[in-house]
Amino acid sequence: LQQVFNGDSFKMIPIPTVAAQYNVEMNHVDRGDQIRSYTTYQHRFRRGPWQALLWSFLLEVALANSFILQKKTRQPRWKPYSTLQAWKEAIYNAIFNKYASDGHTRKRGRTGKEEDNDNTEARQNHLQRDINHVYRGKYSPCLACKGCRQGQPRPLKKRKEKGGYLQPISGNERRVRTRYGCKVCNVAICNNADCWYFYHTQI
Repeated sequence: LQQVFNGDSFKMIPIPTVAAQYNVEMNHVDRGDQIRSYTTYQHRFRRGPWQALLWSFLLEVALANSFILQKKTRQPRWKPYSTLQAWKEAIYNAIFNKYASDGHTRKRGRTGKEEDNDNTEARQNHLQRDINHVYRGKYSPCLACKGCRQGQPRPLKKRKEKGGYLQPISGNERRVRTRYGCKVCNVAICNNADCWYFYHTQI
């Protein structure tokens, strides 16, 4: 280095074109990483690395690149957005406004089959406990013991809080688990006859 610079503070040195292009493109990569870091978030993907690649990296790259392009467009149809966060908000607001009316809300799960509610004969056959109360093989909470009835939306499952203190367990909150249930509804109902008729009582 001393022989090349010969005491000079800087010196123009010819380098291959591919090296110069690499340095320029790496600068763009660094800028992209910096822009994306402003709106990063912590989210774990549990179903494979390809989902993390698709929904985390590639999506963020597409948003950052489109943000840069809209700033460099000479005659945009809108006022250019100055921050990536504002650009993201504009994108998802436009998506919601466009497709929200066409979306379909997911229905909550209902217990049992409701096809026979309007058919008296099928309903009577359904209620025959000695025929339709069968061994299902797997342990499941009795829906009647939980207060559910046929055709009623099931209560949403509550997620356990992490790091919380242990709470006392009430005897009334203990779930009865059974291997038996209704063959027609394909739901768990314990051997208590009251539970069978409680569950199949129409609301």
